[in-house]
Amino acid sequence: MKTLLKNGTLVLPGRQVGRGDLLIADGRIAAVGTDVPSDGASPVDCTDKLVMPGLVNCHGHTAMTLVRGLGGGLPLQRWLEEAIFPVEAKMTPEDIAAGMTWGAMEMMAGGTTCVADMYDFPQAGAEALSAAGMKGNLNRVGLAFADNVPPGRLDECVAFVRDLKVERIVADLCIHSEYLTNETFCRDLAAANRELKRPVHLHVSETEKEHAECLARHGKTPIAYLADLGLFDYGAYAAHCVWCTDDDFRIMAERGVTLAHNPTSNMKLGSGFARVPRAMELGVNVALGTDGCASNDNLDLFEEMHVASLIQKGLARDPTKLSAWDVIEMATVNGAKALGRSDTGEIAVGKCADLCVVDLQRPHLVPCLDVANLIVNSMHASDVEMTLVDGEIVYEKGQFLKLDAGRAEFDFRCAVRHLGL
Repeated sequence: MKTLLKNGTLVLPGRQVGRGDLLIADGRIAAVGTDVPSDGASPVDCTDKLVMPGLVNCHGHTAMTLVRGLGGGLPLQRWLEEAIFPVEAKMTPEDIAAGMTWGAMEMMAGGTTCVADMYDFPQAGAEALSAAGMKGNLNRVGLAFADNVPPGRLDECVAFVRDLKVERIVADLCIHSEYLTNETFCRDLAAANRELKRPVHLHVSETEKEHAECLARHGKTPIAYLADLGLFDYGAYAAHCVWCTDDDFRIMAERGVTLAHNPTSNMKLGSGFARVPRAMELGVNVALGTDGCASNDNLDLFEEMHVASLIQKGLARDPTKLSAWDVIEMATVNGAKALGRSDTGEIAVGKCADLCVVDLQRPHLVPCLDVANLIVNSMHASDVEMTLVDGEIVYEKGQFLKLDAGRAEFDFRCAVRHLGL
């Protein structure tokens, strides 16, 4: 199948913007330029529309759409123990699938084409995400409390990577965090990864308390401690990193550990502000994530770009900090790099046609004087008209083309009732 997006405003590699056509063939970008021959492709008029890479959500708990806003106003530890953990203990694979589908709908309607997801029942989550039309990097969450090790958890983490065969979904390894995973588990996971060679998804230095307690336990920061255990030998993407030191950033740059920045979640939970510009100065790849809907309340990566940009300018009292292009790359190509997906995140010949199309005629997007500034400071998820994954239109003007939205809503509401919410 071939599709020709004609006469659009294109966001191109190298921080360039051009006007022209984009030909899609067999799920990939076949040509980019002016007056591209249709070659039998179905034409789509993109006059007065922006065509940009699909957004990559580098840290999420998508099925937490089920608990959107639950526990608002609580700090992290109380939020987890009093609001989230009791409800999560009731969740079934069917609940997870319903929450994942609902979250996929929200993300696709906002131009997101891929998500790095960390949650329970990952097989159910992977199948739901794939059926909706999205890409994802999923995992079995590694947990090993000092006095209560979930039986078989290490084997489950490894088996998920070895056995997963779901279209568009990649399996990675995971530990929840240093404070919820003991040393033996981390060493064993690192040893298993010498064969698997997968990046690790985890939470790191989200709060000052977590960071300080790791120093007290091990005499090292979480990043230094986990690096010494071999957990980063094949790279990682680490959510939050709010309290990371310069030495942590140097380790991350050396080991290929991406900082998955979650600015809204960090602020809502009162965790602090990640030093993103400093991490970038020291060579760390920085990507962007929404976190889950209980600590953010939506999955809108356009909003996340806006918040990420404003935070650093305000903290530094310097409007040049974290440029619009920096933030756009965090939400696209940097996220793709973190997830080992070198075939997406950019509009370039040969790349997967993972794209979103935005209506530039919305009142708040006129005039379009600076495309990068407009994307970061004016656009909303609701401005997205069309989302394509591997060249296939999965969302267009309120319609989801690979799923039954009515059934998805029914299943979602049943799951919320099952959880007693």
